Amino acid sequence: MLQCPIPKHPRETGVEEQCPGLAQIEGAHLLANEARAFLRDCGFGDCEILEWAETYIAQIGSGSLETFIAWIHQRQAA
Repeated sequence: MLQCPIPKHPRETGVEEQCPGLAQIEGAHLLANEARAFLRDCGFGDCEILEWAETYIAQIGSGSLETFIAWIHQRQAA
């Protein structure tokens, strides 16, 4: 079961926000849309969700909802 990460912008946890390449933007938006209901329930706003998804896709390339949420937890703990 997924656990809620802390609702913050990436920069607030020391993660440099990155914008994915043009070819990856759609993937970032798809991931943000997939994660939206869960992360909204955790207190995230739409802007925060998209920032995290864009940075994740720019750094990692792709992944599932579970790996995305786990990655947010890892970045916030670092």
